[in-house]
Amino acid sequence: MGIGNLLLVPEADYNLLGRDLIIEMGINIEVVNEEIKIKLCPLRVEDEKKINSEVWYTPDSVGRLNIPPFSVIIKDPETPIRVKQYPISPEGKNGLKPEIERLLSKGLLESCMSPFNTPILPIKKADGSYRLVHDLREINKRTVACFPVVANPYTLLSRLGPKKQYYSVIDLKDAFWACPLDEKSRDYFAFEWEDPVTHRRQQLRWTVLPQGFTESPNLFGQALEQILQEYQTGEGVTLIQYVDDLLIAGETEDKVRAESIRLLNFLSAKGLKVSKAKLQFVEEEVKYLGHYLRKGEKKIDPERVKGILSIPPPKSKKQIRQLLGLMGYCRQWIENYSTKVKFLYEKLSQGGLVKWDEKDDKHLKALQHDLINAPVLSLPDLKRPFYLFVNTDSGTAYRVLTQEWAGKKKPVGYLSKLLDPVSRGWPTCLQALVACALLVEEANKITFNGELRVLSPHNIRGILQQKAEKWITDARLLKYEGILLDSPKLTLEVTALQNPAQFLYGRPSEDGLAHECLSTIEEQTKIRPDLDEEELEEGDRLFVDGSSRVINGKRVSGYAIVAGEGLAVIESGPLSGSWSAQACELYAVLRALQLLKDKSAEIVDCTCHTRLKRIRCDTPPVKYRNWDSYVKRQQSRPRGPPEEYPCCREDGTPRGSRQPSRRERQRGKKLWRKETPG
Repeated sequence: MGIGNLLLVPEADYNLLGRDLIIEMGINIEVVNEEIKIKLCPLRVEDEKKINSEVWYTPDSVGRLNIPPFSVIIKDPETPIRVKQYPISPEGKNGLKPEIERLLSKGLLESCMSPFNTPILPIKKADGSYRLVHDLREINKRTVACFPVVANPYTLLSRLGPKKQYYSVIDLKDAFWACPLDEKSRDYFAFEWEDPVTHRRQQLRWTVLPQGFTESPNLFGQALEQILQEYQTGEGVTLIQYVDDLLIAGETEDKVRAESIRLLNFLSAKGLKVSKAKLQFVEEEVKYLGHYLRKGEKKIDPERVKGILSIPPPKSKKQIRQLLGLMGYCRQWIENYSTKVKFLYEKLSQGGLVKWDEKDDKHLKALQHDLINAPVLSLPDLKRPFYLFVNTDSGTAYRVLTQEWAGKKKPVGYLSKLLDPVSRGWPTCLQALVACALLVEEANKITFNGELRVLSPHNIRGILQQKAEKWITDARLLKYEGILLDSPKLTLEVTALQNPAQFLYGRPSEDGLAHECLSTIEEQTKIRPDLDEEELEEGDRLFVDGSSRVINGKRVSGYAIVAGEGLAVIESGPLSGSWSAQACELYAVLRALQLLKDKSAEIVDCTCHTRLKRIRCDTPPVKYRNWDSYVKRQQSRPRGPPEEYPCCREDGTPRGSRQPSRRERQRGKKLWRKETPG
């Protein structure tokens, strides 16, 4: 008995289904762990009768949206982009011919004579047919891009919640081709085509948004967003859109089934087509945006993990960037991700060729191991409080965001960020303050500013209110206070837990040392134990200062050391005119320390620039060229009271001023000879 491509032989042990019938019936065949799994489309007969059949994609159907045509703006349109067509094999031309004829018959392509031209490529599919790929890289470079209004996949699933147990995923087929392109913009997307039979050459151009154009996802996403505003979802059902992928989630099977049928009919009325083969209709586990969703949890797609593991060690910076891009999509599942990929970023910053050694192999294998053993993350419930554990390690801020379910903390996501170079130079407790501010901002993207309890081994509130102003600029301090203190739904707590593992599964270890942040900062920032800010009961007192100013058009710098009793000048002198007042003051402190060798004394400066607690750490350190050599040269000069050495050189020029150059002396001699008679 023959039914289409189905051949039924009762006497045979196995019966085979043809490929066309498999696709038409929505049968999905997967090989998992050397086992063949057959997955049938869950569409029931009564369900399919309720769905408008025009919504399903067929090779003879084309979707059309009733919207105004899109216009494309490129830079310098008077200079056309002309890229010659790549050589195409006869096999590739014969494979593209039926596809191009189909697109011409459906009005997606049309003949033209355009000053623009970009090449096309034939890409062979698994079934032997060919896909038309248009290389629009040069057009993309000169396109004036609109602001992207595409949803962030990092936070998109936060709207679902763990109570949604059933899902439907709808994939729109050839969605970009449903958007018309303005007549004036079509010439930008022209290409050359030679018929393999008649050998006739002509130019063709797109009448719709082409695939491969950088603005197509953004433009279509905005158009679909406006269309979906007319659609009202039922109670207890959530609809999520990411470009042309739609997800319906609900608590009960009946609600999701009814909502899916209603949405399919709505899309059909708007002129869109849906791939029946890729439809995931009312299932407990679905694949969406590279994640598997099941019973309020999400996990990484095993195929994505397998693809990352198959990548060999990178040999160029381009391959490193590709690896970072693939790994970055999975960073929510990897604890302390920023520290573990730091070695890859260091490779990018190095000059020359990439040098890969055994140590790098070890780091990469550890990263792959974490990816293989990635945990299952819980979808956030925005109505329940969140718990955020924050700590720092080696200049990296890391945290785990959790929620309590049945008395246990379930991870919602891991996040880590490298601290900026300025804060990495601060004491550990101050680094924890910066880490809290950074990670609370990241957590708010998932929690949508919901109730958040931040736990850390450091007293964040005490540091911010008592020690931060001595290290942090006013702008930073205001920002951190706004994030950590002014939020009514945020609570700061101190915990004895030291890492996310203890926070999730255990109790604080016995060797976990509790510390007092304020005293720890004092100890870490103290230069020497015998240097205090309190006045000494005995010993001398010296006042030091440095200055740099312009006198008669020339910058003059110097320093002075004055005794506390009688204010007598002990030592003063000129310094290089290129030195700032702060550098002169530091030199004065250095000289005072040398004069007070083996003595007890107190040094007082006028600007507090040399006090460690006042040194500005929010800017890169000032580097003075040849500081050591110049200090040695200055120390070799005779020092003493100002009356013991002349303030001018033998030639009459003041100290600290620049000597005339050789060219200036020669020019002066010429002027003297010219102006002197005889």
